[in-house]
Amino acid sequence: MPVIKERTRIADALGIGRSTVYYYLVAMAQRGMISYENGVIYTEKIRKLTPEVNQAALVGSIPCGEPDEREAMVEEYIPLPVSVFGSGDFYVLRASGDSMTDAQIDSGDLVVIEKTSTANVGDIVVALTDDHLSTLKRLCFNGQMGRYYLHPENAEYEDIYVSTLIVQGVARHIIKAL
Repeated sequence: MPVIKERTRIADALGIGRSTVYYYLVAMAQRGMISYENGVIYTEKIRKLTPEVNQAALVGSIPCGEPDEREAMVEEYIPLPVSVFGSGDFYVLRASGDSMTDAQIDSGDLVVIEKTSTANVGDIVVALTDDHLSTLKRLCFNGQMGRYYLHPENAEYEDIYVSTLIVQGVARHIIKAL
């Protein structure tokens, strides 16, 4: 039981009783000197050294070029600090290709994707084409045609019009080497 183990360790180190240690820990917590909850002691410095993180699965690559059919396999889990990436249900994809270079997404970059089936026009999304191939593109809407399309951020590529829009996530961050 961790509560007794910590109190015992402190009591032994100071040469005092466990109940005295408990009394002082509770008093210090009430005065805001430490946080003491469920037998766990925290200070502001400890909190800064152990930030809250989301574990996001790196599930392979996403085409930034011609759409492709790839089976998602978890390569590893990447800790994403909540203070930097926010909280949410994320996964990570490795960009492959050059169709998103004008959006600063280069081949080999890691793209942090929020898992969602909805997106706004202008978002960079992981979406399925009509052939059920996944791709990373900017979501756009053609008002005259009344259709959504996936826009590459590279003039060498053409827009991909979809009859049924299936969004698998929205890009929120890019992790890249300089």
